[in-house]
Amino acid sequence: SFEVQDTHFDLKLFGKFNVYNSLAAISLALSQGLDLTVCKKALEEVEGLPGRMEFINEGQDFKVLVDYAPEPESLNQMYRTIQDHGMKKGKIIHVLGSCGGGRDISRRPVLGGIAAKNADVVIIANEDPYDDDPMEIINQVAQGAIQAGKTEGESLLKVLDRREAIQKALNLAKKDDLVILTGKGSEQAICVAKGKKIIWDERQVARKILKTL
Repeated sequence: SFEVQDTHFDLKLFGKFNVYNSLAAISLALSQGLDLTVCKKALEEVEGLPGRMEFINEGQDFKVLVDYAPEPESLNQMYRTIQDHGMKKGKIIHVLGSCGGGRDISRRPVLGGIAAKNADVVIIANEDPYDDDPMEIINQVAQGAIQAGKTEGESLLKVLDRREAIQKALNLAKKDDLVILTGKGSEQAICVAKGKKIIWDERQVARKILKTL
């Protein structure tokens, strides 16, 4: 919650970053002549955004969180929100998307390091390799996690198949743990070599697996 010109806003969204996002929307609305009461009503009706700090609940006794978080700053903001809202009660198991192919290589070990510093178990999985070697991308992300103190085969796992990685994470989860799935959010496909796409919805995959546990 926050105030703008004595108007109180109470959002259903998690995270301080959503205050910043809302302030940007409010500023734009005011510049176009909209009233703050209109902004308040609109923003307070938003229940959530697909694939952005979205919890998946199929009655399990642990939390499952899907968040896009493809950049170091967004990943840091996600973990800051988890801390601010006291979401960590048990262990954190993080299925980390391994950075799309053909993009900034330097961020790969950085993302691995951030996940390693915050999660108890990091599972690095395929994301959108495009024409790059997906295992090479995973290994580059893993280097950052290893440098941050994770041990491969124990607190660090490399699983090429993303569905298998999510299955592994959900199987490892115990009561009050938090399973985080990042890198895909609400995207509807995994992009692989030669322009091909594999139909994919991270949230639906998680739901289907949870129903089988």
